[in-house]
Amino acid sequence: MDIPAEIPFHSLEAGGLAVALYAVLWCLFWLYFRRIAKPPRVSLHLFALSLAAWSAGRFLFPQAVWVGHAGAAAVFSAALFLWVLIDRFICVGWLINRRQVPVPTILRQLGAVVVVLMAVAAIMKWGYQLELTGLLATSGIAAIILGFAMQDLLSNVIAGFSIHMTRAYRVGDWLLLGEKGDRAEVTEINWRSTRFVNNDQVSFELPNSDIVKNRIVNLNYPTAEHAIRLQVGLDYDVPPALAKEAILAAAAHAQGVMESPGPVVLLRDFGESAVIYELRVWMRHARLYNAACDDIRTALWYELNRRGIRIPFPIRSIDLRTPNVPEALSTARGRAAELVGSGSALDCLTPEEIAGLVGKGKLALYGPREALVTRGEEGSSMFVILEGAVEVFGKSAEGPRLVLARLGPGECFGEQSLFTGEPRNATVRAESDTLVLEIRKADLSPLIEANPELAERLGDLLERRKKAWEEALNREAGSKAESEVADPAPQSGLAHRIRAFFGQG
Repeated sequence: MDIPAEIPFHSLEAGGLAVALYAVLWCLFWLYFRRIAKPPRVSLHLFALSLAAWSAGRFLFPQAVWVGHAGAAAVFSAALFLWVLIDRFICVGWLINRRQVPVPTILRQLGAVVVVLMAVAAIMKWGYQLELTGLLATSGIAAIILGFAMQDLLSNVIAGFSIHMTRAYRVGDWLLLGEKGDRAEVTEINWRSTRFVNNDQVSFELPNSDIVKNRIVNLNYPTAEHAIRLQVGLDYDVPPALAKEAILAAAAHAQGVMESPGPVVLLRDFGESAVIYELRVWMRHARLYNAACDDIRTALWYELNRRGIRIPFPIRSIDLRTPNVPEALSTARGRAAELVGSGSALDCLTPEEIAGLVGKGKLALYGPREALVTRGEEGSSMFVILEGAVEVFGKSAEGPRLVLARLGPGECFGEQSLFTGEPRNATVRAESDTLVLEIRKADLSPLIEANPELAERLGDLLERRKKAWEEALNREAGSKAESEVADPAPQSGLAHRIRAFFGQG
C-alpha cells in the first residue's frame, strides 16, 4: 500500500513509537498494580499516554513546539499519578488497613489539590517562564470576582478542615441537628459538606459552614451511652410518690434502657390541667431512641390503666363521652368464675367459694413483653389468666435462664406466694395483651377463717403442683437424675405454713 504524500513518514514513526511506548508502560504498570484492591486506572492511562507522546516527539521531532506541551502534560500527569500511588499505598494500604489509623477523606483530597497546584505552578514557571506573582498582579479584578464566587466554597472547605482537626464528630457518630434536635448518623465528611442518615433511613447533606455556625451536640462523645428525657402529665389528684412509682415501673423493662444508672423521675412543673413529670433514662445507643420511647410510652399506658391513674384532658374541655371500656374488661368477671374453677390452683373450692373470691379479685391488663411478676420479688397474690398468654422463665441448677412453660386462658401462676408468702420463684412475662385476675391474700383470708379445713385441701393441692413444677424445671435443664429433684415438704407441713401465714396457727 502506498503512503499518501501529505502524511510525513516521521509522523507515522512518531505515532507508532508513541503507541508502542504506551502499550509497554501500561503493561508494566498493570502487571504490578493488578494485585492491589483498587489499582490506579485513569491516572495511569494519562501518565502512560503523555509520557509516550513526549518520548516519541522528543526522539523524532526535537524542535517541534508541541513536544514542549506534551512534556508539560507528562509532568502534570506524573505528579497526579505519584499522588495516587501515595494515597493507595501509604494512606489506604498502610495507615488505614494495617495500622488502623483513620485518615480523614478531606485530608486526602486536600493533598491531591496541593500536589496538582504545585505541578501547575512548576510547569508555568519552568516550562512557560510565567511568574505567578506577576500573573496575579495583572489579573486583580479577575481574582476579586473569583474570590466572591468561591466565598461559600472556601468557607465550607475551611469549616470541613476545622471539623477534622477538632474532631467535633466522626463517621458513625449520632448528632442532634437544628433547633428541633433531629437525630441523624454521620455517614460521610467531605471537603464541602457532611452527609447524614436519620432514623427513617433518609440520607441528606448539610454544608460544613452551616454546621460549625451552630451548636454541635454529639451523642457518641465521650461514650455512646447517654440520657434522654420524656415528659408526661398526670392528674392533680394523684400523689407525686405514686405517680413517680408508676412511671419508674413502666420504664424498667423498655428496650435499650440501661439498668445502671437507673431511671429517675422529677416533678417538672404544675401545668394548667396536669402535673408535669420528667422521666430521665440512660440509653445504650442513639439508634435505639425511637424504640425506647415507644416501649416506655406503651408500657406507661398499661401501667397507669392498671393503677387507675388518668392522663387528664385540658381543664377547659368538657368530656361528655361514655367510658370506652374494652369489651374484654366489661365481660371478664362474668367468665372468671368458670375459669378459676377449672384447672387452677383453686379448683378444690366449692362454686360458692369461687364466686365470692372472684367478686373480690382485681382485674388487670398487661401489654406485650411486660413482666407480671419477677423472680425473687416479694408477693402475696396469684394470677389467673383470662385472655392472652404468658411465658414463664426460671433458672436451672447450672444457672442459665430457661423458658419453663407457656400458659394460656384458665391457667394460673403465683399460688406459692399467695398460700405461703414465699418470694416469686420465676419470672412471668406477657406475650401479647393479657387480661388476668389477681387474687390477693386479703381476698382469701375470710374463706380460710370460715372453713379451717380449706388449709388442708390447699396444702395437698399445692404439694402436687410444686412437685410437677420442679420436675418440669429439671426436665428443661436436661437433668434426668431423680436425686436432683428436691423432695417437697410433707402435706401437713404445707398446711401448717398456710394456716400460719393467714394467722390461723
